[in-house]
Formats: sequence, C-alpha cells, structure tokens
Amino acid sequence: MKKYLLVLISGLIFTSLTGQENRKSETVQTITIEELRDHIYYLASDELEGRLPGTPGIEKAMEYAVTQFRQAGLIPFHLSSDSRLSYYQDLTVNKYLPHPDNQIKIIRNTGERTFTFEDNYIIGYDNNFEIREIAGGLAFIGYGIREPAYGIDEYKNIDVKGKWVVTLPYTEELPEYIRKKIPQGLLQKYQKSSLARLLNKLQNAFDAGAIGLIEVSTSSYTTDRWKRIALSNRVHYNIPGLSNLDFGEKCPLVKLDSAMTDYLFNQEKYNPVRNKGSYKSFLFENAEFRLKKEYEILPIKTANVVALIEGSDPNLKNEYIALTAHIDHLGIDGNEIFNGADDDASGCASVFEISEALAKSKLRRSVICILFTGEEFGLLGSYYFTENPPVTLKNIIVDVNIDMIGRPDTVPNEFSSVGADRINPKLKEIINAVNKKTSDFILDTVNHNNDFMRGDQYTFHLKRIPSVMFTSLEHDDYHTPADDPEKIDYEFLQKSCQLIYEIILELANGDINLIDQGFN
Repeated sequence: MKKYLLVLISGLIFTSLTGQENRKSETVQTITIEELRDHIYYLASDELEGRLPGTPGIEKAMEYAVTQFRQAGLIPFHLSSDSRLSYYQDLTVNKYLPHPDNQIKIIRNTGERTFTFEDNYIIGYDNNFEIREIAGGLAFIGYGIREPAYGIDEYKNIDVKGKWVVTLPYTEELPEYIRKKIPQGLLQKYQKSSLARLLNKLQNAFDAGAIGLIEVSTSSYTTDRWKRIALSNRVHYNIPGLSNLDFGEKCPLVKLDSAMTDYLFNQEKYNPVRNKGSYKSFLFENAEFRLKKEYEILPIKTANVVALIEGSDPNLKNEYIALTAHIDHLGIDGNEIFNGADDDASGCASVFEISEALAKSKLRRSVICILFTGEEFGLLGSYYFTENPPVTLKNIIVDVNIDMIGRPDTVPNEFSSVGADRINPKLKEIINAVNKKTSDFILDTVNHNNDFMRGDQYTFHLKRIPSVMFTSLEHDDYHTPADDPEKIDYEFLQKSCQLIYEIILELANGDINLIDQGFN
C-alpha cells in the first residue's frame, strides 16, 4: 500500500475514535471483579495441580473453559477428525527426557575426566534431538560480542569453525570498558540476563561456524539454586512433524557449574573462576569437549480450546480477530504446586469475561477465542494452531494476546502493550486512541527482556499477522509456587480487561485494514 494512503487511513482511524464522546461502552460493565476472582480462584486452585499438559488438572481447566464459552454463547470452531465442530483442537507434544547416562568428557593430552548431567552441567537448548554426540575443540570468546563498528569483536583472529565456543555468563554485567564503547541505544541488547543478549551470543557462535555454545559459571551456586536451574532446563519438548519453533537459537547451549568451569580452565592462561580481571580470547590447546546425549521420548496428548463469536456483517464476518491466552502452567514439583494465578489464569479469566461481553455486543467481524496449551513448553499450542488454523490464516487480521495482567508494576496506572507496531503501526494507533477515550492507562510499549518473543502472539507474528501482548510484566513470584490468587489486583485486572474489550470492539467494527500487504 502506498505511503500516503497509510497516512490518510491512519488519520481517519484516529479522528473517528477521538471524535467520539469520552466514555466506555455499556456492555463493558458486565466484566466484573467478582467473576474474574471466581475464575482465577478455580483455575489456580490446588485441585487443578498446576495445569500441566497431560495431567488431570489441565483437563479440568479445559472442561471449565468450554463450560464458560458455551454459557456465554460462543460456538465450537475446530473441525475434528470425525468432521464435527469441537471446542478442542487436539495435538500431541513429544516430551524428551534425558537419559541418566548422559555425560560430557573433557579430553586433554594429560588425560580425561567425565562429568555427569545435572550434577555438573545442563543443556539449556538442543536444536537437534537426533544427534547423540557432539565433539570438538574449544575456543574462549569472552562475552561473545561482535560489534566491530565500535571496536569490539571478541571473535577477531580466532577460528571457531567446528569448535565449541566458551563464553562468560549472560547474567553478568558487561565490563565497563565494553559498555563505554557501545552506544546507549544498543546497550539494551546487552542488558544483564536479557534474552536478547543470550540469543545474540548464540547467533554469533552459529555465524562463526561453531558447533555449540558453552556458558561457564564464575561463582558457585547454592545447591537449591543449581537444582532449580537444572530442573527448569531438564526436559525439552516439540511437536512431532513440525520443526522446532524459531526463537533464534541456532546451535546447542550447555551451561557448566563452577567446579566444571574451574577444571576446564585449569591449564589455561585465564580462569574465570579465579581471575576476575581482563581477558583475551584464545583457543584451548590440546583439548576436546565431547557431549553425549540421548533422550527417551514420551508423547503427551493435550489440546487448545477454540471458540467463536460470529460477526454479523455478511462480508466482514470472514475476517477474524484472535483473542488469546494460555491455559497451561508448570504442574507440581515435589510437594509444591505451581498454581500460576497470574501466569496465566489471569489471562484465561480475562478471555472469559471479555468474550462474554463481546458475545452481547454487535460485532461486524468475528472473534476467535483460543486458550493455548503448551505455552510453558515453548509456545507449542499457538505454534500448532498457526500451522493448523480453522480458517485461512490470512483472514486472521490480528492477535490480541493476554499473558499475566493481574500484578501491576510499581508505576501506578501503567499497563504494557508490546509489539503492536511491528507488522502494522495502525494497530498501535488504534490501541492508543481507544485507551485515551476509555481508560487513560500509561501504556508501556518497551519490549522488556524480549517479552514479545516469549508470548503466544509471537507465533502469529511469525506468520506476518499483526499482534500485541497485554501484560503487567514479571514479578518475584513468577514461575514459583507463590503465584497465588490472593495476590492478584482485581481492580487493576478489571480495568485492564475493560480496555482490551473496547480495543477488540473497535477492531471488530472499525473501518480498518491491518492485513500485511506482504502476506503470502
């Protein structure tokens, strides 16, 4: 579409919204604190056992979701294998359990030593489950940074082809002399513990021809801390028949504990456990790093829950708005239940309330409400949906995803809407105009810690569908057993849901065109 047309249409959208009286729709009042609380207290109850896919807990959660959709007047929208419309889109997820004999050998001309999986190392990412052994030499590349335009290239004059790249942790602050060289606008990519920084390291290693990336530990973890890290990285998942979803992880990632790190660097000119000063990149002399890995594959039967509010316009009803959240969580670890009240019972409750209000409204376009399974496994439910949609994918004009909106940040009245300007900036304009008319939140659009890539809207984004994630961001109880219903701010949640309802109402009824012109 020509640039002047985009400007004209955007201006018309903004004028049509801001010219209206500054008030909320009447139907929005059906979104109540009491019902939001009831939904969350059930979905995040111990009875549902953390809603892990493949368990009775998530089955109960999905049955509850179907009941809510049916009572609100939504119709089933997935064509099942027996050619009947169903609320369930069934799928299988493969769970890869590491073999207990998995190990790493470090081989030198003076001998070799074997290290055991989980006691000394973990596999943070595996891009090929079929390869059983990866072996090669080693090269230490500092923090793995390549910014030659600013005088920093830690790969310079080091040939890493066919070797393991060894790097310092992405959870550490960069040294001051590196930070000073990198422009302020680029430093966000290198923030401590940011996913963007880790992905950048993996991409650099892959581009340089490395066979894998090793992250060392420069200090000792407590036993409990290492156990939790090991547990969160122990199991891998994928969908049979589909390639791994592309998060930018191009090669395997292995993380070593401090004891293994100390041994690896014992005969070298620099040891990050013992030396905290400056360093230079170097090749390890006469050393081989050999990773042995095998997995037991366990299939898990699970499902997305899919329901439809059909639009009334004869033509526009064939354009669809996706309203999404994820219904799964982390299950049980030992005696602790990860109830996931904010993550993402808050999103599911929001979808129930918003869809109920939408079903009572007059909509020109249709709305597909989807509660995804397998988000915690790596967005697998939404990945499957976008590969097997119930309608032609190009007819889904936008995805509005809700993930963790029950625990507001420290800034009063602040709410995050991430990614709305990525495919079509008109989506962001619509959101801002509706917010100004109805709610007047302070909308934070910063992509904190690559949040956009970590939510189900990302799989729609990869299909060139305009997408936004609404969230109140992470908190100290994120992915812990302490994420419980009594900690939700229900007034904030209600106000957030009411804004999202108003946005979807405008998307459903407005004279808009969000479809990416490059869609194929």
